[in-house]
Amino acid sequence: MHIVPYKLPIPHRGRGFPGVLETLEQSETGHRTLPGIWIADSKVWSNVMKMPIAQSAKASKDPYAAREGEKVIFYTHGGGYFICSTATHREMLWRISRATGRRIFAVDYRLAPEHPFPAALQDASHAFHHLTDPQGVGFDPKNVTAAGDSAGGGLTLALMMYQRDHGLTMASKALLLSPWLDLTMSCESWETNSVDYLPLPPRHNHKFNPISFYCSGKDKMKTMARHPYISPLWGSLEGLPPMLVQCGEAERLKDECILFTYKAGGCFGTSNNHVELDMYPGMVHVFQAFPFLPESSMALQRMLEFMQRKEADVALAEETVGLEVSVEVGEEADDEQDVDEDELDEAAMVKGLEEVEVVGKFMEELVGMSRRMEDLPAFLQFREDDVRLEETHTSASATTVRA
Repeated sequence: MHIVPYKLPIPHRGRGFPGVLETLEQSETGHRTLPGIWIADSKVWSNVMKMPIAQSAKASKDPYAAREGEKVIFYTHGGGYFICSTATHREMLWRISRATGRRIFAVDYRLAPEHPFPAALQDASHAFHHLTDPQGVGFDPKNVTAAGDSAGGGLTLALMMYQRDHGLTMASKALLLSPWLDLTMSCESWETNSVDYLPLPPRHNHKFNPISFYCSGKDKMKTMARHPYISPLWGSLEGLPPMLVQCGEAERLKDECILFTYKAGGCFGTSNNHVELDMYPGMVHVFQAFPFLPESSMALQRMLEFMQRKEADVALAEETVGLEVSVEVGEEADDEQDVDEDELDEAAMVKGLEEVEVVGKFMEELVGMSRRMEDLPAFLQFREDDVRLEETHTSASATTVRA
């Protein structure tokens, strides 16, 4: 395991992030630093450091700047927005690095209750900006995968929604591990999946309520919990990059992961949809953190397969566009030259498919585990998720908002 701590200086007045972050940006004095770590398997780190600096990072003075052709993972840890850190997640991050062959850039965002929303979103925005800034680490966004578990998964999605809403650079794809997407606690699996180790949060008036912490107090909790950057399930999911969602069938967050996939127009398994959901039978919350589980290793391999497939899709699209341009130029330069575009497209597609590494046995096992959407209980098959959430929210607010 190779770990390199970093401290990212936040400039005076921040970086001018607009909207919900504007007030916090204006309050920056230039004396704050944002901590985090680079973490990777030792062999992965050694191999990456031997590679030449990427063209996108030529202006960078960072000793760990992006390497040519390197793919990286940007990670936000879980912990209910009020506990945990990159230190608590080191072992899992190291295994993800070893399984995927990539370095991981993880951020220690500020935690509630001392720093309620949107402090975590601001820190994630600064860290991602530094990772993709040519004068920072210098990664091309198409080589960045955003990832996070539990609350960190929700923060990853909130970050991409914020970036989309304000025309900022986004990661090319995302991995969401048991993401916490609905802080209104309106999904039934919070009550029915009691086998999960994840505890029910105390009632809304309890002094140790993580949702109250993150929403700046119990008085704001009812309204703030439905903010799309706090509960992404309630926001628009248009214009976001491809995502892989992984959850356990026995975990409390199962229903919101399913609803999110429905709302995003996704599906179970590896059918190359924009959003893909893997639900592992018998597994609990963030089961990927338990190295002794076979499903944990399987989930890590699935992350690699998803990233490689999406990257191959992008490479194929770029190559196809390049071929089309060259065909047009060739036709203008020499009308007698006959270029068969269909043959070129087919050749590019074959080449792209050959580049995708498919873990055969693993894929068969995964497809065997996946359940079809039409087999889900009726209460999860509502026509409009927001309608279902509206209906449940009334009763949930009366007894729960247990988050």
